[in-house]
Amino acid sequence: MCGRFYVPEKEMDDFTKLVAEVERSLLKKYGEIYPGDTVPVITPGKGKREVHAVKWGFPSWKGRGLIINARSETAHIKPFFREPFKKRRCVIPASGFYEWKKEETGEKKRKIKHLITVGNKLFYMAGLYWFFREDDSDSVLYPAFTILTTEANNKMRHIHNRMPVIINDENIEKWLFSDNTEDVLPLLRPPEDDRIDITEAV
Repeated sequence: MCGRFYVPEKEMDDFTKLVAEVERSLLKKYGEIYPGDTVPVITPGKGKREVHAVKWGFPSWKGRGLIINARSETAHIKPFFREPFKKRRCVIPASGFYEWKKEETGEKKRKIKHLITVGNKLFYMAGLYWFFREDDSDSVLYPAFTILTTEANNKMRHIHNRMPVIINDENIEKWLFSDNTEDVLPLLRPPEDDRIDITEAV
């Protein structure tokens, strides 16, 4: 699962400059990103990458809450995600993501917040995006994304059994532009254990 992630000020500024000026006012400044925030997301354009301001979380078909994650193993066949998987794949830049684990400290139990980084540099989480209306009467569409998750690697598993899919730099073009779903399925795997670092977050 991925319930929050982190984008530092410099990286957020760099990507914000690539977003169309009309969209920039929608963006969260930088730092810890929460569901419902709007952030720069890399999408396929006409033969090249584009960066757009996109809200985190598909609206729930139940009418409340946001769908912030989708299981990568089944997203390409689930009715709600099938079309986005086929036509609108994206990557979300981040420098880390957060996960919580309940731990006993003496007589008390508390949730410990952990920051997970990948190679101590900017990385790209696999996502899907689509366009939605706020309600049935609204004629204006807005873009939203969800983050694809996979089974956690061995290093991460003691904290949570799921983690975001990380797309390696050399595979971003294939992930964004391939017309063949079968070609991109092998990309949906966890990073190697030695690529991630886990620290207790403040």
